[in-house]
Amino acid sequence: MPTDVGNGLNSVSLHSSDESWSGVIEELEQERSVRPGLRPEGAETASEVDPETAARRFLDQAVASADVPAFTAPSRNRDRQFRIIGTETVPLTGTRTVKFRQVLDDIPIYGSLVTVELDDTNSLIGIDAALGEPQHLNPVASVSPAAALDAAADVRDGYRPTLTSVVPRLNYYYDVKNARWRLVYILEDVPVRLDRSVEASQDRDSALEPPHFVDYVVDAHSGEVVTMLPRTPSMAPVEQTAVDTFGVKQTFLASPGGGVLVMVDPDHKVETYDFTFQDPTVDVLPGSLISDPPEWTPAGVSAHVNAIAVSEFLRTVLRRDNIDGSGGSMRSTINCVVEEDSPGPQQWVNAFWNGEQMVYGQVLRADGLRSLSANVDVVAHEMFHGITDHTARLEYAFQPGALNESMSDIYGVYVSNLGKADPRRWDWELGEKLLPGDRPFRDLSDPPRFGQPDHMRDFKVLPDTRKGDWGGVHVNSGIHNKAAFNMFTAEDNAGNLVLDPEEVAAVLYLALTQRLSRTSQFADSRRFTVSSARSLFRQLPPEDRDRKIAAVDAAFAAVGIA
Repeated sequence: MPTDVGNGLNSVSLHSSDESWSGVIEELEQERSVRPGLRPEGAETASEVDPETAARRFLDQAVASADVPAFTAPSRNRDRQFRIIGTETVPLTGTRTVKFRQVLDDIPIYGSLVTVELDDTNSLIGIDAALGEPQHLNPVASVSPAAALDAAADVRDGYRPTLTSVVPRLNYYYDVKNARWRLVYILEDVPVRLDRSVEASQDRDSALEPPHFVDYVVDAHSGEVVTMLPRTPSMAPVEQTAVDTFGVKQTFLASPGGGVLVMVDPDHKVETYDFTFQDPTVDVLPGSLISDPPEWTPAGVSAHVNAIAVSEFLRTVLRRDNIDGSGGSMRSTINCVVEEDSPGPQQWVNAFWNGEQMVYGQVLRADGLRSLSANVDVVAHEMFHGITDHTARLEYAFQPGALNESMSDIYGVYVSNLGKADPRRWDWELGEKLLPGDRPFRDLSDPPRFGQPDHMRDFKVLPDTRKGDWGGVHVNSGIHNKAAFNMFTAEDNAGNLVLDPEEVAAVLYLALTQRLSRTSQFADSRRFTVSSARSLFRQLPPEDRDRKIAAVDAAFAAVGIA
């Protein structure tokens, strides 16, 4: 049985440090210097051109070049078109990226992405792309946007959608199940509630948290709902000292408010709330800010200090300003209970990023209730879903969903091991000390220990239902997790680490935030992580650069990711 269902897109990476592409990069640079009109009036040097203009011209040249066939439109009289998404400065590499979405007939191609990377003189460093070729489709919709909304409202999928303010948008979409392109309406970020009266029978006994937001895909010609894509993954300051869930004294910042101190760290913009066991699917989040008096609660302390640790990691290691990248507040709410999924009073064994903030439940143990905010690896895991949501927006099903889960696992483990220099001695378990018996959720160093594959030959083909773990997102993530473990622990002939932990964190982060897109596969992660390594290490001596890039590539090869 095939292990890679594919996403209908062709991926390619060109990089100046890759000898197989260096000639093409040089040709594109030379073309910029000799072709008339490549420099606007008044710009005496290439560096005076704005990055968007420079990137657009490099992209146009790549499309026109016979040396880059992946960019050449296969159909005559059907030029490739690209719509700019935005420009970003990347502190980790000292470069700028300009991103484009591929369009056809002025309609976006779902999941497509082109990232053009430039240095500070606007010279080309590389181009990474995932491109599609929808053919033989009428670009004029046969059904109206209103009809698409009605179709989503009427579908019996076990969820009750709230479609107020949802705007259907036309896209070309590759239908994986039927292996064909469609013209569709995408209805994004639709709030849904579980409707147990019509929930699919195979999902009723699933322990997996149901989605809270979904995207509906509606065929713009037939009006049928093609698929439902789950969007929500499951799971003047004053210094204060208080104990956390594990009885450890923690020091943190709180802020005066209303005659008391409240859990607001203004430096990291971390806020922590208590929902007093209300239902976050019914009642309005975030709840009440945790305050002193009364005394700081251990669950609140854990949620607060762990969120601060994540914020500090993002700023110092990844050089990202909080989850949204713009210094926005990081909110957490403890003591939440989704009544429909509660196994007992005040119990709800889950945590998730709801698109705006963190939501934490609690598990009943022999020593009482324990908040899922207790473990910093779980907190970092769930918050990293927020970063994925703000960047690649990987679909939460099949391989993109497994990539989504894996990235959160990797950074969850990384944050929990901060301060430990040698990853060969790290604790690679995720979520220990939460469930009764202290059984971890996963082990990134040994995925089969908890039922996950660690090689593509053991890839699990599962249905895209809640019972099927949305195509195995928590199962097949073990393969990508093992590739990351291989990167962190790669050794040279002398037994020394080839890559620093910060370097591994950086190349995966650059791949996620700059190159991966909604429908990216494991193979795309390998290709674009290697491309990210070429950018990050481009200024090292060639021998060091090549050794590090080879270690990144070999980590994926060792688990069968082509």
